[in-house]
Amino acid sequence: MDGASENNPVNDLLKEEEHLKANRGNWEAHWQQLADLMLPRRNDFQATQSRGAERRAKIFDSTPCRAVTRFASGMHNMMTPSAVPWFILKPRFRPLEQNRQIQLWLEEVQIQVMETLSRPQSNFHPSAYEYYTDLGTFGTAVMYIEDVPGEGPLFRHFGLNDCLLASNKNGFIDTCFRNYKQTAKDLFETYPVERLPESVLQNLENGKIYEEYDMIHVVKPYHSVKPGPLLEIQAPFVSLTICKKERMLMDINGFEDFPYVSSRWNRNPLEIYGRGPGVDALPDIRMLNEMEKTFLKSVQKAVSPPLMVPDDGFLAPLRTTPDAVNYYRAGLGGRELVFQMPTVGRIEYAEAKMGMTRQSIEKTFFLDLLELPGPMAPDGDVMRFSATEIAMRQRDRMTVIGPIVARQEVEFLSPLLNRTMKVMARNGLLPPVPEEFAEEPIKIEYVNPVSVSMRSVEMNAVSQLIQFIMPLAQIDPNVIKRLNPQRITTMGVEILRAPPSVVYTEEEAQEIARQEQEEMARQQQMEQAMVEAEVGATRAKATKDMAEAQNATEETG
Repeated sequence: MDGASENNPVNDLLKEEEHLKANRGNWEAHWQQLADLMLPRRNDFQATQSRGAERRAKIFDSTPCRAVTRFASGMHNMMTPSAVPWFILKPRFRPLEQNRQIQLWLEEVQIQVMETLSRPQSNFHPSAYEYYTDLGTFGTAVMYIEDVPGEGPLFRHFGLNDCLLASNKNGFIDTCFRNYKQTAKDLFETYPVERLPESVLQNLENGKIYEEYDMIHVVKPYHSVKPGPLLEIQAPFVSLTICKKERMLMDINGFEDFPYVSSRWNRNPLEIYGRGPGVDALPDIRMLNEMEKTFLKSVQKAVSPPLMVPDDGFLAPLRTTPDAVNYYRAGLGGRELVFQMPTVGRIEYAEAKMGMTRQSIEKTFFLDLLELPGPMAPDGDVMRFSATEIAMRQRDRMTVIGPIVARQEVEFLSPLLNRTMKVMARNGLLPPVPEEFAEEPIKIEYVNPVSVSMRSVEMNAVSQLIQFIMPLAQIDPNVIKRLNPQRITTMGVEILRAPPSVVYTEEEAQEIARQEQEEMARQQQMEQAMVEAEVGATRAKATKDMAEAQNATEETG
């Protein structure tokens, strides 16, 4: 669509982009500082770095960089591990939980989703790791879930410097302006020739196929679109692709669900973007960086100290390189002409302070909680903890990280799984839905150390109750009747997240118990009949024997 067209929405969209960019100006200055000291490969917020350029010139201590890496790994292993299931699907309405067909279908959906996320083609786990990296450093992260026809979801992480976000009245992100670049060759391979700008065609004709163009991908709610050609897209979300230089609308499409997933670590209710551990650790990081610079100067002075030289007597400039020879006038009475300048400074104090600062940075990134069973000892070995200490650390993790994990479940994991399942369903990658469950919502329960710790508190209380009652049952057997074994078993199944395929439902268990009782009754009847038959046979034999004995007596008489 030509930029000069009267009904062209490009102009309004570019104005909206400028407005979102202006509102983000203060954030960019802050993010630039964070990236310079913690994540230099993403420090393109205020100045575009040339590709392959050195980006670590401002870093003198790599502790913050390692802390971000360890934070991302810890969050990934806790929230979305690749080796074990980290979510369970259940019906929203509790009466349907006992439906065997629905249970098995939800279990199969869970298996299929986990397999899709684990496929290398989906790119989920690399994208998730980068997502957690941005979340820890900047406090906000963005992921795009693309619907690839015939293949399913493709997960792509996008840097925060490329994305402009806006939220709805409830505080959830529902608008994204993503800036990116495409070459003339890419545009030619993506769009029909009649849609390509004239400059692209000229570059292709002149052999400049790698000439880059600034592009914008916009996704926003349908109700926020002004009257015009965009209203023809009957979908909850409108998707637009713009060639910025040419002010040309390249593509108009729609989404049934928001394809961008974005979450915040902590958020001010009046702000769109969040604040992460990197923001809280920034004062310590600045101080550590300055201390490291001073420390290096002190070490350099200690290894190669400055020299005191008299202002006369030397024929040439002083040479301080190894094996150097310096000449001075003879006949000076053997006086020491050159000696080391006394340096003042206690390096051990600096080392101790830097060590404490490093520990503070690691705690700010929750590494002492994310990396259970514990931190590294000074000798490099893992510190050993007792069962009580590990339980206490689990409670600390639950208390401190619990609210943060809850936010990520709401803003990140739930939209991600809902979008993933819808994309898989549209591509025929999920089993057919049971008729009785066709219009019913699905409840997602997450399995992570925090949720397990929270749910295990109830189970631990039951276990302690059983341990308390069992000795009493030896004195009074009636005490054991106070326990409900069926309810305890059901609670254990729910807490331990046992797959439905390996556990019978209550109705199935009751039916099995009824069949067993009927079988026992039949066996008892058969045994009773056999006993009665044996008794009858014995009686008949005894009667016969008595009769024969009587007849023999009569014949003898």
